[in-house]
Amino acid sequence: MGESATADWCASEEAPAPSQDARQLIKHCVEGAWRHLGWRRLLMTGFLRDVLVRHFSNPRFIEEPDLRAAIWQETAPTGILIESIWRWRGDLTEKRPAVIIKPNAYKNVRVLHNDFVGTNEEGNECFATIWVGSHTLFCIHGSGAGAEILGAEVQRELTQFGPQIARTFNLKKFQVTGVGGISELEEATENFLVPVTVGWAYEEVWTLEPEALRFAGMKFTFNLDC
Repeated sequence: MGESATADWCASEEAPAPSQDARQLIKHCVEGAWRHLGWRRLLMTGFLRDVLVRHFSNPRFIEEPDLRAAIWQETAPTGILIESIWRWRGDLTEKRPAVIIKPNAYKNVRVLHNDFVGTNEEGNECFATIWVGSHTLFCIHGSGAGAEILGAEVQRELTQFGPQIARTFNLKKFQVTGVGGISELEEATENFLVPVTVGWAYEEVWTLEPEALRFAGMKFTFNLDC
């Protein structure tokens, strides 16, 4: 995966070659960004794209024989388009399969009163909360059967690696939550799509450090002269 493909969501060293073992697909630059910044929705978008780019970069990673010619390449022509929805152009999917990644809404789930965890040894207040959201991956193909096959390939990759992804990146949840029905794209050319939805949840933690020392208490002495 080249620099241009990751620059908008992750700063890292060059990605490992796609010929590495499939279990290395999730050990890329997102790990460094996650450890320094914590999770956020844009990072998850880039992560999902990175996993699928690596999966489709080598035919030996692809389970479905009918998709082994759909090899992703950094430069045109690529056998499959894998992109976020804000980079997608309809004309790019006319003659090839595609996976378009769309971030959905996410919400805060409070698990502690005012998110307060406690106070650390330095006297700083520590907080934590849970963010829950999802992404939809639109699997597009020129035929209905092709869209079904592509949707199943994407679903199986993310389902099977889901537990390892959750453990590696300390996610509270990462799983395929559903595969939608097939539908036809309203375009000049005939294309079908199958939506695959991935649900995720992560913990956001932070510490507030006061600019001044807290008052431990104040003692008043009164002399009353009558």
